[in-house]
Amino acid sequence: MEPLIKFWLFLCHWVEFDTFETEEDLNDTLETLGRAGLPYKTRTRRTREGTEELVLYVKNADRDYARYCTGWRPF
Repeated sequence: MEPLIKFWLFLCHWVEFDTFETEEDLNDTLETLGRAGLPYKTRTRRTREGTEELVLYVKNADRDYARYCTGWRPF
């Protein structure tokens, strides 16, 4: 099922922006994106270890602006 979900999101131009372990961290980022007026989607998925993680998606065209707004930096 996971490959089908990823394919559908790709076809609709949604890209994975970040993953979160807690809903509080996700809500902080959603508030920032909401103030900037950026569209986003969230969902819960299982990791290989069996735990759940929250995944945040943004439109491909808005990815760089979302990074700027949230102060996102690659590791």
